[in-house]
Amino acid sequence: MDFAVLDAKGHVDRSVPIGPSAHHEIISIASDNTFEFILQFKDFYEDATVPIESLPSLTRQVAELQRNEGISEESRSFLTNLADLIRYAVEQSRPIEALAD
Repeated sequence: MDFAVLDAKGHVDRSVPIGPSAHHEIISIASDNTFEFILQFKDFYEDATVPIESLPSLTRQVAELQRNEGISEESRSFLTNLADLIRYAVEQSRPIEALAD
Protein backbone atom coordinates (compact mmCIF):
# COMPACT_ATOMS: atom_id res chain seq x y z
CA MET A 1 0.00 0.00 0.00
CA ASP A 2 1.17 3.51 -0.78
CA PHE A 3 0.01 6.68 0.92
CA ALA A 4 0.05 9.52 -1.56
CA VAL A 5 -0.70 13.10 -2.39
CA LEU A 6 -1.96 13.41 -5.94
CA ASP A 7 -1.36 16.34 -8.27
CA ALA A 8 -4.09 18.26 -10.08
CA LYS A 9 -4.16 15.64 -12.86
CA GLY A 10 -4.58 12.74 -10.43
CA HIS A 11 -1.01 11.49 -10.70
CA VAL A 12 1.09 10.66 -7.65
CA ASP A 13 2.99 13.76 -6.56
CA ARG A 14 4.58 12.28 -3.41
CA SER A 15 4.10 8.92 -1.74
CA VAL A 16 5.13 6.79 1.23
CA PRO A 17 4.95 2.98 1.01
CA ILE A 18 3.98 0.65 3.86
CA GLY A 19 4.53 -3.08 3.92
CA PRO A 20 2.13 -5.71 5.27
CA SER A 21 3.89 -6.23 8.62
CA ALA A 22 4.05 -2.52 9.52
CA HIS A 23 0.47 -2.10 8.30
CA HIS A 24 -0.72 -4.94 10.52
CA GLU A 25 1.13 -3.57 13.55
CA ILE A 26 -0.17 -0.03 13.11
CA ILE A 27 -3.76 -1.14 12.49
CA SER A 28 -3.63 -3.40 15.57
CA ILE A 29 -2.52 -0.51 17.77
CA ALA A 30 -5.05 1.83 16.14
CA SER A 31 -7.83 -0.70 16.81
CA ASP A 32 -6.87 -0.95 20.48
CA ASN A 33 -7.02 2.85 20.76
CA THR A 34 -10.00 3.48 18.44
CA PHE A 35 -8.00 5.75 16.13
CA GLU A 36 -10.79 6.14 13.58
CA PHE A 37 -8.74 8.13 11.06
CA ILE A 38 -5.96 5.49 10.98
CA LEU A 39 -8.57 2.73 10.82
CA GLN A 40 -9.78 4.08 7.47
CA PHE A 41 -6.75 2.23 6.09
CA LYS A 42 -7.46 -1.11 7.78
CA ASP A 43 -7.98 -3.00 4.51
CA PHE A 44 -4.53 -3.37 2.95
CA TYR A 45 -6.12 -4.19 -0.42
CA GLU A 46 -8.61 -1.33 -0.64
CA ASP A 47 -8.10 2.31 -1.56
CA ALA A 48 -9.11 4.98 0.95
CA THR A 49 -9.10 8.78 1.18
CA VAL A 50 -8.65 11.13 4.11
CA PRO A 51 -10.20 14.46 3.13
CA ILE A 52 -8.39 17.72 3.75
CA GLU A 53 -10.62 18.66 6.70
CA SER A 54 -9.66 15.42 8.49
CA LEU A 55 -5.89 15.86 8.16
CA PRO A 56 -5.48 17.61 11.57
CA SER A 57 -7.13 14.63 13.29
CA LEU A 58 -5.01 12.18 11.29
CA THR A 59 -1.91 14.17 12.30
CA ARG A 60 -2.82 13.84 16.00
CA GLN A 61 -3.39 10.08 15.70
CA VAL A 62 -0.10 9.55 13.85
CA ALA A 63 1.70 11.52 16.59
CA GLU A 64 0.08 9.35 19.27
CA LEU A 65 1.17 6.20 17.44
CA GLN A 66 4.73 7.56 17.21
CA ARG A 67 4.82 7.85 21.01
CA ASN A 68 4.06 4.13 21.39
CA GLU A 69 7.16 2.66 23.07
CA GLY A 70 6.81 -0.89 21.72
CA ILE A 71 6.39 -0.07 18.04
CA SER A 72 8.84 -1.58 15.56
CA GLU A 73 11.48 0.49 13.79
CA GLU A 74 9.80 -0.23 10.44
CA SER A 75 6.48 1.16 11.69
CA ARG A 76 8.16 4.12 13.40
CA SER A 77 9.97 5.01 10.17
CA PHE A 78 6.73 4.78 8.18
CA LEU A 79 4.91 7.02 10.68
CA THR A 80 7.67 9.64 10.46
CA ASN A 81 7.42 9.61 6.67
CA LEU A 82 3.61 9.69 6.83
CA ALA A 83 3.72 12.73 9.16
CA ASP A 84 5.91 14.51 6.58
CA LEU A 85 3.49 13.55 3.80
CA ILE A 86 0.53 14.87 5.81
CA ARG A 87 2.33 18.21 6.30
CA TYR A 88 2.91 18.35 2.55
CA ALA A 89 -0.77 17.52 1.88
CA VAL A 90 -1.84 20.37 4.16
CA GLU A 91 0.54 22.79 2.40
CA GLN A 92 -0.88 21.71 -0.98
CA SER A 93 -4.51 21.61 0.25
CA ARG A 94 -4.85 18.04 -0.98
CA PRO A 95 -6.21 14.88 0.67
CA ILE A 96 -4.16 11.81 1.56
CA GLU A 97 -4.90 8.80 -0.64
CA ALA A 98 -4.16 5.22 0.37
CA LEU A 99 -3.55 3.28 -2.83
CA ALA A 100 -3.71 -0.50 -2.57
CA ASP A 101 -1.01 -2.46 -4.37
